[in-house]
Amino acid sequence: MKFDCFYYPVLNDKGDVIKSNSHIKSFNFGDEVPTKTLYYNYNSSFVIFQNSKLFIVEDRILKKEANIDDLKFPLKIVFNQGTQLVVKKKSELSSIRLLLSGYYEEEKKLGSLFFLSEVYTRKIRDAQYKVMNDLTNSSRNVEYLNEEINNSTEHLLNDLKIVQKKFIELCDSNPDLIKSYLEYMNFNDEEDMFKIGINKYFEEDTEQYNEYNKNVLIYNRRLIYPKFKLEHLVSTINSYK
Repeated sequence: MKFDCFYYPVLNDKGDVIKSNSHIKSFNFGDEVPTKTLYYNYNSSFVIFQNSKLFIVEDRILKKEANIDDLKFPLKIVFNQGTQLVVKKKSELSSIRLLLSGYYEEEKKLGSLFFLSEVYTRKIRDAQYKVMNDLTNSSRNVEYLNEEINNSTEHLLNDLKIVQKKFIELCDSNPDLIKSYLEYMNFNDEEDMFKIGINKYFEEDTEQYNEYNKNVLIYNRRLIYPKFKLEHLVSTINSYK
């Protein structure tokens, strides 16, 4: 089963951040599902409402399809592409599809830009390493190496600048947003970005799953803390102002 609420942000050709679940794998009952990423936090237990059906998630596991009479209210519910609400009583379920937005929408926007900044930073680094590995042994011309690195990363750098600009504009319009984002995400001090990443939920042989698999194989991999990375992003962006 595919669920719209399990998504990842992408930057489209127009420079807009959109939500996609392309190549996210299908889930069966009993599977672990991505309840928390850098850009949403559904908590470990909630109900998914999709295609007029209700699905129960408990302790990050997709348990079963539910009948409305089986539910206990109030309950946390997620629908569409991540809209979060607390439904207080059974009668409210019939009208939730009319709602355009739910809780924490601005926090999710910030998290999406945080996520994309990490994605493009990694892609730029990987592109640089690839050029160096491919050409260092065959070329001693530093100017040529730099030119090839520039050619390989120019479009990625442009996309990263778009993401950073959007991050600045969003934070400037809401000075308390980083604080509320951290409250919403509720990262603990030992939480690892790799553990809450979306990549392991991609179909096999995709770029994202291969990136996840590569990190799994790294012996004694260093933990990466979301709070630290966010502070680094803010510091880097502020240095450009």
